[in-house]
Amino acid sequence: MIETLLAENALTDAIAEEIKLVMILGGGLLFATVVVVTGMLKSVLGTRSREATKREMAAYVAEGSVKPEDAIRMLTAGNGTDACEIIAKRAADGWISAKKADQLIKSLDKQDAARA
Repeated sequence: MIETLLAENALTDAIAEEIKLVMILGGGLLFATVVVVTGMLKSVLGTRSREATKREMAAYVAEGSVKPEDAIRMLTAGNGTDACEIIAKRAADGWISAKKADQLIKSLDKQDAARA
């Protein structure tokens, strides 16, 4: 009787451990899926809103209420379109070294001075 009871408990414990493992793995996969889907939705919605803004700005330019130069400045404001801003951001993010970023910015400054 005791042997049967102990055997049943050992089997139950083994099954419980397997269920815990499956639940942990399943929960991790569910969390990863939610993160990926959320990131994709954020990207899609951001792209859609940028494109809608571009279409609206094109309509304002077409009707003549906004100059094309002003529309370009408004659309590119804060996007880091300046080469120095892009280089600085890449260096801050670790994409390029600070030394390489300094060299690139100095070469851009030399090009600007040559043009002037």
